[in-house]
Amino acid sequence: MQSGTDVDSSNPSGVPLGGYRLELSEPVALGVRRMAREEVAGALARLAEPRYDANEALHDARTRLRKVRALLRLVQDALGIEVFETEDAAYREAISKLDDARQSFVAVRTVASLRDDFTEVLRPSAFVDLQARLEERHHRILHHTLREGVVPEVIEMVRAASERIEAWPLELADDRVLERGLRRAYERGYAAMVRAYEPDEGPSGRAFRAWRREARYLWFQYRVLTAAWPPVLEAMADEQLRLTTALGVGKDLGDLMKIIRDSDDLSDTPWPRLALRGLARERRRYLWTGLQPLGQRLYAETPDAFRERMKRILDAARGTPSGVH
Repeated sequence: MQSGTDVDSSNPSGVPLGGYRLELSEPVALGVRRMAREEVAGALARLAEPRYDANEALHDARTRLRKVRALLRLVQDALGIEVFETEDAAYREAISKLDDARQSFVAVRTVASLRDDFTEVLRPSAFVDLQARLEERHHRILHHTLREGVVPEVIEMVRAASERIEAWPLELADDRVLERGLRRAYERGYAAMVRAYEPDEGPSGRAFRAWRREARYLWFQYRVLTAAWPPVLEAMADEQLRLTTALGVGKDLGDLMKIIRDSDDLSDTPWPRLALRGLARERRRYLWTGLQPLGQRLYAETPDAFRERMKRILDAARGTPSGVH
């Protein structure tokens, strides 16, 4: 990793670079633009041609756009607050337009998972009708998303945003900017974890959603920087993914609870919906309780200590003596 002042230089080694990873031979600005272009191109390809599995295509497109948002956060100090907020809002809005299709698909999958988890106490026919109605609901939402203008609108929004990537002001992007971006993501995740387990407030879906969001951005950023020390940063990314995945399960349970609460047509009587919401609530509470030790390990340092550790790793990776700027 090198200073970001050499914005327009090519890769010195001549070896083609690719993937969501900043190579040691890449200037920061060049690598960030490359990764952003690749992720946007991949998202547009999945949206334009979902192929066999539209659900997976929409999920992949959303993930790729989130990876661009993680890059923006990583180099936020170089971009400046105005550019950052404009670009981040564009990708956030594009992702949000695909939320309904993703959440309706995950709701069906979550009911199936709950039925599997509670097979010892549920009848085989439990929630079968409700799950079938959720599947019908998902097909309607997916058809609307794919066929009634939502995906074309998202494609247009993402294309417009992608045309601005080359104009991102990254002249000041360097390893110090990366360190500050990492520290910010770590600090926000640290604070979100503390709020999630605040004893006076008690666990809340909103707090754990916020923690999941920040944990996911840090996971993406670890992936960007794995070349600096692959064995260690890949392990850190894997553990961060474990946390993010588990928090995602909690979010899915919360989304299911909300859909069931707001959709009277999912059952002829309220009892199946009330029973399923109760199971989802208990499953989520159990999950949240079990995640606290993992979170405490992943956020064991103060934000300043974390930044200092990451600075030493990045400096060592590019051969800068400790304390030299």
